[in-house]
Amino acid sequence: MGETTEGDSSERRGTMRARPRSLTAQVVEFIEELCVGPDVAPGDQLPPEGELAARFGVSRVVLREAMKALEARGLVQRRQGKPAVIASPNALPVENFVALAVLRDKRALMEFTEIRKALEVHGARLAAQRIAGPEEPETRAHIARAREAIAEQRAAPLDMPTRIRTDVAFHQALVAAAGNTSLTQILDALEHSLAESREESHRRYLATGADPAGSATEHEELLDAVLTGDPACAVAAMEDHLQVTLQEIETRPEQG
Repeated sequence: MGETTEGDSSERRGTMRARPRSLTAQVVEFIEELCVGPDVAPGDQLPPEGELAARFGVSRVVLREAMKALEARGLVQRRQGKPAVIASPNALPVENFVALAVLRDKRALMEFTEIRKALEVHGARLAAQRIAGPEEPETRAHIARAREAIAEQRAAPLDMPTRIRTDVAFHQALVAAAGNTSLTQILDALEHSLAESREESHRRYLATGADPAGSATEHEELLDAVLTGDPACAVAAMEDHLQVTLQEIETRPEQG
């Protein structure tokens, strides 16, 4: 076999870089432009698949693969027997990325829990500011939801589905009170991806023999800190609350 010269190698790399994108990737790009155009809004229907396939000069198979990719990225919502619609802004790509990362690397669980902590601490700060400011009336419904979650958890502290559901509901309500939609969406994505870890935390908590109603009390104290309207107080309370979760994850036994 002849030797490969540096020039030959560079030429091949250039050829690889110039390789045309697949038809599916090109269609994804075209439809993405439709979804983010200035004259469209979430909920608007896209043209039927047959019309889109004809417009882009591709088969229905290629078109459907492109629509699957767009749905996975949270840009469109497909409906059985009906044209797809443009999806509302969402953090589905974040959710998919986190879920896959946690499955592949157990260290990622700790890393994303640390990210969740940082975001929720900021959310607590914003919620306290809104409660103390002119936007306070807009937060009342979210605060009421947080109180309802605490009451439900206190009423059935040993019921695991209730514990998990009300824990999530409490934190979602508190973040919603911060008034930052993007923050809410990103945290929701993290919550879905870390759901299994949350359940494990509750199981280990109950296994310690601690008062099952203790979680409800902790949430009540956290809510009271936010309701002071003092951002520093809210931040400190959320820091303490989620640090317990981080420590619990750190002390979990290695899976065999």
